[in-house]
Amino acid sequence: MEYTSILRRIFIVFGIALLITALLINLYRSSFEKLNENSAALVHSMKVLESIEELLSLMKDTEVGTRGYIITGDSSYLRPFLVAKDALPLKMNELKLLTGDNPVQQTLLDSISRLIKIQIESQSFVVHLKTSNNFRFGSEDVMLESKSAMDAIRSLCFKMKVEESNLRKISDDEVQDSIALTKVISTIFSVAAITIMVIALVSILLELRSRRKIQESLKSVLEATQHGIMSFKAVRDPVNFDIVDFEFIQSNKGGADLVNVPSPELIGKRLLTVFPGNIEEGLFDAYKAVTENDTIFKTEKYYKHETIDKWLRIVAVKLGDGFTVTFEDISTEKQYEIQLENTIQELKRSNNELEQFAFVASHDLQEPLRKIQSFGDRLKIKSQDELRAESLIYVDKMLSAANRMSNLIFDLLSFSRLAKNNEILQETDLNKVMKEVLNDLEVVIQQKNAAISYPPLPVIDAIYSQMYQLFFNLIGNALKFSKESEPPIINITVDNFFKETPDKQFPKSILKEPFIKIQITDNGIGLDNKYSERIFEIFQRLHGRSEYQGTGIGLAICKRIVANHKGHIFANGIPGKGTTFTVELPLKVKQDTKQILV
Repeated sequence: MEYTSILRRIFIVFGIALLITALLINLYRSSFEKLNENSAALVHSMKVLESIEELLSLMKDTEVGTRGYIITGDSSYLRPFLVAKDALPLKMNELKLLTGDNPVQQTLLDSISRLIKIQIESQSFVVHLKTSNNFRFGSEDVMLESKSAMDAIRSLCFKMKVEESNLRKISDDEVQDSIALTKVISTIFSVAAITIMVIALVSILLELRSRRKIQESLKSVLEATQHGIMSFKAVRDPVNFDIVDFEFIQSNKGGADLVNVPSPELIGKRLLTVFPGNIEEGLFDAYKAVTENDTIFKTEKYYKHETIDKWLRIVAVKLGDGFTVTFEDISTEKQYEIQLENTIQELKRSNNELEQFAFVASHDLQEPLRKIQSFGDRLKIKSQDELRAESLIYVDKMLSAANRMSNLIFDLLSFSRLAKNNEILQETDLNKVMKEVLNDLEVVIQQKNAAISYPPLPVIDAIYSQMYQLFFNLIGNALKFSKESEPPIINITVDNFFKETPDKQFPKSILKEPFIKIQITDNGIGLDNKYSERIFEIFQRLHGRSEYQGTGIGLAICKRIVANHKGHIFANGIPGKGTTFTVELPLKVKQDTKQILV
């Protein structure tokens, strides 16, 4: 690993050096291209200047030829005029092509073209006047016009020369700047390359020294740790190159102590020679897979072979053509796990027996209770005239106690059924549930003149019957614990929110699951918040039976229902002001978790 790291750094340093060299080559190439462009521009400028001079020379020929003919009358003087007249359009086209990329020069050429046309026309007219012996009529004005045109042409040609000279100067300056910049950048890159190489060399030397210290520290740690750490190299068949065994190449003191074999006796020996039980336990095949497939092998195994009789936690990773394995003695931990598992199973069995007992006992109690109620009713009806008033009071108390007992048994049965629930979550419309609850509570609502409001409720994954029981109990509580001085006002609200929960497949990840929050707020007698958790416990009552009827199981049933649906329920109140019950339920249950609730 150390050699590979150093080699990687050397490659990085030389890679940077090669990159800088490539950049320098590219800079010099750009500089040479700029010089070539400048040389081409210089040649181009020389051609333009030469063509301008040739244009001026042709114009001079027309002027000289015309003047000679006027003075001597010899038609041979007209030859330069005629030659220049034919050559001027060609020369103008040549200049047009040469200056096609320069709009300023093109504009000047357009002006020169117009002036040449005027000049040629004027000189042609003068020649005509001379030929027809009418030179004295209007010749002076024409000659003056020709001279003005010629002067203007010279001026425009001068401007073209200046423009071309300026362009050449700009190009020269750009090249010089590029060369200067190339020198500066190449110097900087060269210094940087040398600096990086020096720094890298010093860094490699320092790291080698640091790694040597780290290796010494690691060796001390390996020897001090109680976990066993061993390294092996593969022993291969020379014919088919298959792994036939592994050879010990390193073992710390912790490993030697765990296997009860001193380290010097392990180094150089073969795994299957010292610990042949690895084949029977499947460890040898697992180590082969780690070495050949570069996988990580983890297991907890009870190993009872050779000199070892322990539960071991084993982790093996690839190391070159072999592997390194760490292992620790977890025998004590496993004993605790076995004891815990046995305790859990015993608790489950005990809970099942208690739930079964409660269920059966509740059923068995129903029959004698029904007889008490039946015979009590008959006694009261048939013997009402014969019984004294005091005896009738005793009968009423007996029937009242029997009714309370019946309600208590009914609630116990409901609570017991929730503990052993076999129903499947289905899409449940809470609006339908709410309408059914309010319909069943209609008599109480009318008696108390209660006002109940609620918004449209969502459809969730739930058990319909349990949602009915949840809302029936909560709204029934709000009606029961209302003030005598004012009618109950019950307001139900619903909100959506996301709840963060750990991902079971990826413990370090957080899932945001959609939930609904339903709050049922009333204006009843209220609640002291120090009892906000106690009220959800079974058989817990904050008021006597003479004040408010009930068994003390209703809110415990609500808590069990909400827990069955992976939700939460809690209460907040103000004495004399009212109470708010908050229910949080998952909006949708994942497909892979939509199953029978247990």
